[in-house]
Amino acid sequence: MAVHDDPVVGYRFRPDIEQLLVHYLRPKQEGQAFPQGPVHYCDLYGDQEPWHIWESFKESLEKDQERKDLYFITQHKKKTLKGSRISRTVGSGTWKGDDASKKVLAASRRVIGTRKRFHYENKGSVQNGRWIMHEYELDASLLRNKHQAKKYVLCILRMNDKSEKDQENQEEDMMSCDYDDQQDGDHHDQPEFDEEGTVMTQDKFRKHVLDFEVYLKKLIAEQAMKKNDRTDSQKMILQELERQMMSDD
Repeated sequence: MAVHDDPVVGYRFRPDIEQLLVHYLRPKQEGQAFPQGPVHYCDLYGDQEPWHIWESFKESLEKDQERKDLYFITQHKKKTLKGSRISRTVGSGTWKGDDASKKVLAASRRVIGTRKRFHYENKGSVQNGRWIMHEYELDASLLRNKHQAKKYVLCILRMNDKSEKDQENQEEDMMSCDYDDQQDGDHHDQPEFDEEGTVMTQDKFRKHVLDFEVYLKKLIAEQAMKKNDRTDSQKMILQELERQMMSDD
């Protein structure tokens, strides 16, 4: 049954992901109470269709028309009792994964969880692709009693009004505070590009860095010499840098 608490006048629910994980999801996992007004407990992997869930809880959006997301805490369900695979069925469809699990970082850059994006898939329904869900798991290091913790996740549900083409080209914008890919150490594997737009190899990139360091050191030495600060050590540094530049050419 949906619970709709009237917010304080002027109140707008704009949490960041760290607040959602630490102040809402963690207490639920540890069996403690959490603020249930804006974050609802609901089975997002059950018999209800996403649009039925949306109808049950959309009242909070009507009171805050700038908000486009509904926040839920739900529990994972295994496909088999002894297995580890998670069942992603919802109503007559499935939550289909759009990407691999990504790290979520706090403002301090500490890993506090993971995120994964899904869309509703039901090829025989007009609702196919019309619902997007981001699922967040809390990192076990934040749990104060790991042995008694239960497996809950926090989910952000949004209606997708974009066409399939727009959806493919659209950057993910669901998070109030985008730690993830800020966040995410997601950029470590991206290639560097040179001025002509071609992929720059690691060796070539390293050479550019070394050349730039040599240039800076040479510039510093030349400036010192212009000020008549011509010590023997500075002269030797300048001569060595000039030899390096000649050998690189």
